[in-house]
Amino acid sequence: MLLKGTIAVGCGLVLLAGWQGSSAVAAGTAVSGVDLAWADATHTKIRITWTETTPVANSLSLEPGDGADPVSLGSVPASAPNELLVNTSQLGSTSSSAISKIVVTDQSGGEASSPGFDRFVPGVSDPELVVMADGRVRWSVPAASGQDTTPHDPLDLDELARYSLILRLNELPYTVMNCGEVTFTTTEPSGTIANRNKPYDLFVDTVNEWAPNGLHGGIGGYGHVSTTALTLSAPGSSGYGVPMTLTGTLSGRYIYETGMPPACMETSSAIGSGELVTLQGRNTSTASWYVIGTTHTVAGGKYTFSLPNPGAREYRTVVANRSGSPTASYGSTSASRLVRATTRVMSAKFITPTISYGTRPQAYLWVNPAGTQRAALQYKNSTGAWQGVAYKTLYAGKGLLQFPWNRRGTTQFRWYVPTSTHNGLPVGPVYTGPFSLTVR
Repeated sequence: MLLKGTIAVGCGLVLLAGWQGSSAVAAGTAVSGVDLAWADATHTKIRITWTETTPVANSLSLEPGDGADPVSLGSVPASAPNELLVNTSQLGSTSSSAISKIVVTDQSGGEASSPGFDRFVPGVSDPELVVMADGRVRWSVPAASGQDTTPHDPLDLDELARYSLILRLNELPYTVMNCGEVTFTTTEPSGTIANRNKPYDLFVDTVNEWAPNGLHGGIGGYGHVSTTALTLSAPGSSGYGVPMTLTGTLSGRYIYETGMPPACMETSSAIGSGELVTLQGRNTSTASWYVIGTTHTVAGGKYTFSLPNPGAREYRTVVANRSGSPTASYGSTSASRLVRATTRVMSAKFITPTISYGTRPQAYLWVNPAGTQRAALQYKNSTGAWQGVAYKTLYAGKGLLQFPWNRRGTTQFRWYVPTSTHNGLPVGPVYTGPFSLTVR
């Protein structure tokens, strides 16, 4: 109890007795017995009551206990009951262990204090985010903790720690510019968020009577989930074994917030250098995909793969899910591209392109892939139509066909090489360019 001490005058000294007790009343003044209690089950209002010897006007204030200035809570006239209801938000909250008190002061300057109480809201760190295989995002934070510096004070509630999660994302109804908010509450310091197939910002807060709606933007944790997209360009066809180039760009979509109150919107941009991109292929439209190689993006999110054409197959690029603390991103897969391969003609000619009448010509063929294809030699007849001469089975992609030919003059020939399969991949047919034989 706060008592005015005895004043003794002597030798020029004035002595004041010390403060005593946690609840006090000034000697000869009216106020005492300050009590606190929750006004209802919602814990949004606090009832402050006190007693006094005679009705007087009173003013009330919060002594924060953390070195901050007192906060005025209001006043009560002498004719009113000795009671004041205040919103919890008027008292505020703190992540410190400060001990607060309500002070009631009467008009003569006498005052009395309530028992000490805390306004403690435990802080929470940024969440650890993990994108799961099924698209859900697992979040976790260390369990809320903190020392109760005023155990069993009048405003203590024996409740489990609670966590509030707020997702800010491009979803109707919009509540923050072009973003909506989805709220979850749980007693567990971890959980999963369903795959929403879009980027979002995540606020994780502890919730108690002093922060019923969380404190995001204050002492809460913050996470960021983005999505990615891949493009892929590839040639429709190229010669077997010929180097080909596949290119694309990796971009991301995320929630962009700025200012206070925040402006919020979903936006996209190219992802920078250093991101891992995997090239996959499959031999048929129903076969399983397999890894061909990897590369990393360069400036602007661009990437390039260079490889020889091994035969017709489908290609796609993949970026894996990325997890971390406190950011995570969904991986993505590009559209597939079919790149066909054509048989590559290395040489098609006559060993001796000019011969004497009655000599057997020798037609030569060399193609890649070097297999055992059954090639057909053709010539252009007098009407301009191509007509078959003979077949030749190649060995290691090469063949030499000797055949009778007794037509004088110059005649055009060509080879036809049908579709073949190499290492399980088809290689398309080809006609060689025309080459001539002259018979004298």
